[in-house]
Amino acid sequence: MVSSQFTSDVGLGKVAVAAFGIGFVMAAHLCLLFWVILVNDASWIYYNAFLQWAVYMVCLTFFHFSEFISTAAFKPGYVSYESFLLNHSDAYQIALFTSWAEYWVEAYFFPSAKFIQFFMWIGLGLIVMGQLFRVGAMWTAKSNFSHRIEIAKRKDHQLITHGLYKYIRHPSYFGWFYWSVGSQVFLCNPLCTIAYTAASWSFFKDRIPYEEEILLDFFPEEYPQYKARTISGVPFL
Repeated sequence: MVSSQFTSDVGLGKVAVAAFGIGFVMAAHLCLLFWVILVNDASWIYYNAFLQWAVYMVCLTFFHFSEFISTAAFKPGYVSYESFLLNHSDAYQIALFTSWAEYWVEAYFFPSAKFIQFFMWIGLGLIVMGQLFRVGAMWTAKSNFSHRIEIAKRKDHQLITHGLYKYIRHPSYFGWFYWSVGSQVFLCNPLCTIAYTAASWSFFKDRIPYEEEILLDFFPEEYPQYKARTISGVPFL
């Protein structure tokens, strides 16, 4: 019988396996990236595809690793396998595998269409910006940040209005939105760029109003004023 340490989300065994897996994938793609750069053989038809894919996978694994580290740093009592956000939702996993399928199908049949530097630089810029805002928001809010919307106010719960939160109410959502869209722009995935934009916007269209209703209940005097002088961070919301 498998120990609960490996089946429960709070089990150290499951956390260790996930951390090892993420680290292994990141290391493997860093090696692939360095190898492709050292080979430097642009005549190889899949040279650009492997270079592009390696950079993307390093960014993806770093994103999930940073989610866990940020939670462990400020909410150690809540850290678990879920903190990696690997099992965020079925929709997220479907979107992830769909984008991978689109990338490699198009890379195989239309390799010249997958390495458009103009879009790659835009996509990489969005990824870096999104990552900085995402991590910056978590490290600014510290223990006030939570992956799950808290429906009960804690005694030490504070409304964060400084740093990235001074002008943007949801800098972590801002970061996540542009990271996800940027990842598909970087991969030159036209179908998933549209799909990710629509799906991410739809997700936050439901989540942000719900969360703000709770925050208004938590901070009835402060939140209306704060909301009036800031933007949500997600376009048109």
